[in-house]
Amino acid sequence: MITLSRKKARYGWLFVLPLCFGLIFQFGIPVLRSIQFAFSSVQVTENGMIPTFSGLSNFYTALMVNTTFREKAVQSLLNMLLNLPLITVFSFFAASLLNQRFKGRFLVRTLFFLPLVLAAPALMNFDAGDALQSMMGASGNFKSSQSLTGIESVNLAQWLISSGVLPQTIAEYLAGAADRIYDIIILSGVQILIFLAALQSIPPAMYEVAAIEGASAWESYWRITFPMTCPMILTCMVFTIIDSFTGANNTTLTMIEDTAFNNFNFGLSAAMSWIYTVLILLLLGLVVLMMRKVVKKYEN
Repeated sequence: MITLSRKKARYGWLFVLPLCFGLIFQFGIPVLRSIQFAFSSVQVTENGMIPTFSGLSNFYTALMVNTTFREKAVQSLLNMLLNLPLITVFSFFAASLLNQRFKGRFLVRTLFFLPLVLAAPALMNFDAGDALQSMMGASGNFKSSQSLTGIESVNLAQWLISSGVLPQTIAEYLAGAADRIYDIIILSGVQILIFLAALQSIPPAMYEVAAIEGASAWESYWRITFPMTCPMILTCMVFTIIDSFTGANNTTLTMIEDTAFNNFNFGLSAAMSWIYTVLILLLLGLVVLMMRKVVKKYEN
């Protein structure tokens, strides 16, 4: 006789069967094939791709011979490290502002998220600024926005340093962030939604009790709001890292695709892909280990 738990287990397997099929045939087999290509010299013939085992030659070429790949991977890593704290902090405080109660809150949220959700890919693929500069550049009276932004950021950094407000390293970092404000806003859409969902899950009764006990808004923010949303910081950081390394404008991915589909060197492209994947996994593991201590501190 079949028990109720066995029936539920059978229905469970029935529902996850499409996912298992996709993981095995649409993800698992290509992954195993790419591992084979990474250790092989792939010849494209009329009968298909014929791999010939070549050991670690593709990895050696990617790291030691093709220095462009190494430079682009390091540049992608540096760009991610520069944007990660900015995106996380901006997303958290933007979500905190959008979570406040005010008239027209629904309209403000709609206007704020509509460009991020719908128009962001189109805006990134069609850079209106470059198009405008190309049309007006011939007049000789138009200066590029990039050069103006660069001058403004340098002036901002010099003012922060000379006034003694911030140290030189931090001042230059914040001034450079002003140049990347467009990219930071575009890349913060999902993170803002995650933080906003976390903020809305906080019971209002906690703030009422804190107010009765005489806690100020500042104390409530750091004693209730931040600890309750702290676990989502790790989630947003992991998402930001993956999104940065796999974005459409990532030059490293573009190089890997060109190596495979333009130069038809599938073995080298597979080796680059796995080196890049290992780099991402190592960075994710480091971030998780560092942030777990912070999350556990506020969870306890």
